[in-house]
Amino acid sequence: MRSLILIFLLPLSLSAQHKYWISFSDKGGQIINTTEVSLSERAIERRNRQNIAISVCDLPVYTDYIQSVRNIGFNVLNRSRWFNGIMVSTNDSLLVNSLASLPFVTDVYNFQTHNTSNARLSNKLEVIASSFYGDAFRQLDMLNGHDIHQLGYQGEGMHIAVLDAGFRKVDELAAFESLFENNQILGSWDFVAQESSVYEDHSHGMAVLSTIGARLEGEFVGTAPQAKFWLLRTEDAASENLIEEYNWLCAAEFADSVGADIINSSLGYTTFDIAEQNHTYADLDGRTTPISKAAVMASRKGMIVCSSAGNYGNNSWHYLGAPADADSILSVGAVYADETPTSFSSFGPSADNRVKPSVSAQGGNTTVYSTGDYVTTSNGTSFSSPIIAGMTACLWQANPDKTNTEVMNAIMQSAHLYNTPDDQLGYGIPNYTLANALLSIEDETHPFLSVYPNPLKNYSQLYAFVANAENITYGLYNLEGKLLAYQEVSSSSRIIQIDIPQLSVGVYLLEVLVGEERLQERIVVTQ
Repeated sequence: MRSLILIFLLPLSLSAQHKYWISFSDKGGQIINTTEVSLSERAIERRNRQNIAISVCDLPVYTDYIQSVRNIGFNVLNRSRWFNGIMVSTNDSLLVNSLASLPFVTDVYNFQTHNTSNARLSNKLEVIASSFYGDAFRQLDMLNGHDIHQLGYQGEGMHIAVLDAGFRKVDELAAFESLFENNQILGSWDFVAQESSVYEDHSHGMAVLSTIGARLEGEFVGTAPQAKFWLLRTEDAASENLIEEYNWLCAAEFADSVGADIINSSLGYTTFDIAEQNHTYADLDGRTTPISKAAVMASRKGMIVCSSAGNYGNNSWHYLGAPADADSILSVGAVYADETPTSFSSFGPSADNRVKPSVSAQGGNTTVYSTGDYVTTSNGTSFSSPIIAGMTACLWQANPDKTNTEVMNAIMQSAHLYNTPDDQLGYGIPNYTLANALLSIEDETHPFLSVYPNPLKNYSQLYAFVANAENITYGLYNLEGKLLAYQEVSSSSRIIQIDIPQLSVGVYLLEVLVGEERLQERIVVTQ
């Protein structure tokens, strides 16, 4: 008989509520086909568009197995087809011994849920507590996001799942009225309390959502105000327990099943109320923690996962929190409005030495919304991540034929530190105008030039994207034709750093010679 592994069992009790994760050996012989999987047409379309095959992990947990566990006396809370298991609860810890009689049960994990005071909340959630866009313009402008918006891409048709600790008063606040008026809230579910309402819980998710979906013209407009949203509560703010990573897993599966394009997760996990559950730095290799494995699986299903890097930069533990270590996702660090790094933003790399965070955005003094129904500011990678998530939705809307990997790669390639990434900002601050150019080029055999930042302000360097070029020569001229800078560059990268002298306010001409092709771009220098 298959051995049953019981991990961290509580002392026997008949009164306390016990929660377990039960893993199964197989899917009960179910056949892989579209009739057996619980995927919406939109979810299947997303996979077909990216040539992602339906696999065994898409099959539902076998109902007979679930019923067998119910028959023993357990209440079924959540289930995961990806991990092939279920979350259960019971008041009688003796029942766990009966699971050994079920040959298809391979593992049982006891979460040992403990409650703590709200005094720990600010350390646990990724929170440290001014035109059309209002005070939020800078956090959009930093990414050249307004250019994408002006092209008509504000997230329309894109579905974003926000996984968080609660969305208090979203259904009451002025910043979100347009979301309800235009039917942009697709639904909600509380994976902690097992109910549909998420508007009475913690406000963290509300603030996160505001950076994407808020729309108060002249006061505060988010990065994807026309996107549609799934609001999913996975985090129990009153405790820190590994069960929350499994809640996240189930929510990610739900997001997959309903056809979400993007997941934003402004949550990070390192230590827990039960010390034996703590993650070590060695665990942050993208394939060890449950939540990171779930994030990777979500990416493999064709979604883009944006995750806050964490707010541990000032701590003795200054590393990422899971799932920011996951491969194939966008982990996001934090900078201030002047693009300098915040001290609190967590450091990479991952334990297996991958560049993390992936990119960075404004997380210091970020414009967010308050439950008091007014615009305010707050600090945390909790906010840099959804800012990126919203802009990514707009970029993907502009390039719907691209895969999640292609979109993510373009974002990272557009970032200002792409050639010289570091442990705090990763590849740096993305330029979504450049990323859109990267994705828009169909024939890279023809040279193409795009320059940023442009207009140029308080910079001593320009960055140029040049397609199909290993050796280029560039010259910078004023409008009288005087040569101000000249250099020959040899690089395998498509992102070229251009050193320029200090320039006065005015208009200049950058000329790039690629083979026999002469490319030109006007550079505007402002105060």
